Amino acid sequence: MQLLWIDINSSYSHSSFALPAIEAQKEDNDGVVWNTVSATLHTDIATIVEEATRYCPDIITATAWLFNHNHLLEVISRLKSLFPKAIVLLGGPEFLGDNRDYLIHHSYIDAVFRGEGELEFHRWLKIIHSPNEWKQIKGLCYLTSEGVYHDNGICKIENFTALTPPENSSFFHWDKPFIQLETTRGCFNTCAFCVSGNDKPLRSLPVETIRKRLDKACEKGIRNVRLLDRTFNGNEARALQLLQLFEKYAGKICFHLEIHPALLTDKIKNLLIHISPLTLHLDAG
Repeated sequence: MQLLWIDINSSYSHSSFALPAIEAQKEDNDGVVWNTVSATLHTDIATIVEEATRYCPDIITATAWLFNHNHLLEVISRLKSLFPKAIVLLGGPEFLGDNRDYLIHHSYIDAVFRGEGELEFHRWLKIIHSPNEWKQIKGLCYLTSEGVYHDNGICKIENFTALTPPENSSFFHWDKPFIQLETTRGCFNTCAFCVSGNDKPLRSLPVETIRKRLDKACEKGIRNVRLLDRTFNGNEARALQLLQLFEKYAGKICFHLEIHPALLTDKIKNLLIHISPLTLHLDAG
């Protein structure tokens, strides 16, 4: 089977993080050949579709965000008309709510996924041609051939630290201006405007694991790392550990962090004052 991942980003600098995060969990040869077409919002839709047709996809999938959603639907609706037997699955923040009406109004989409799909996506691939068994897949929302809506809730990865790093995937982009490193998942805050708001439990990678992955990034010549850590300084002890770790890469890597000014303790402030120049790029808000 030919799987095609449509990767539409806001700019060339960005790339899909979900694709390598999911593909890296592949354990065996399941007969699925993975392909991707990457583009930006400025890429002509016809150009994206023309490139995608080269793969004659049996499965079409993508991550939908607020910024790329309409562009993505234009591409996928055209591909579905060209490959009517292809199965379409979308995931991402756009599907955190009730998806029944969405699936009714976009009949060319077979299912959408709610939550963290690294493991369940591969379970779904094994039963993709047995829709009667789709109810086993956590997070999957779909309509049966009779029009009955099934909502399998939200999927959470229980053992975040056990996942194979996205960097192990052949689809991880080492050639972009920056890479993303997810050091925590979830958030203790409940901000209504954020897709991570009230996403519990908060799960974090061990600092030693982060060090090993940064060593690999350094070997690859990466100069900028954006941490996917919803509130970096929410835990003072951990923030201090990571800042001390980042200092060891001073002059080699610049770390992009999101911090909460109200949670800056005296110890963190003091460390920030003395950290080497150009080591940190801080977003405070």
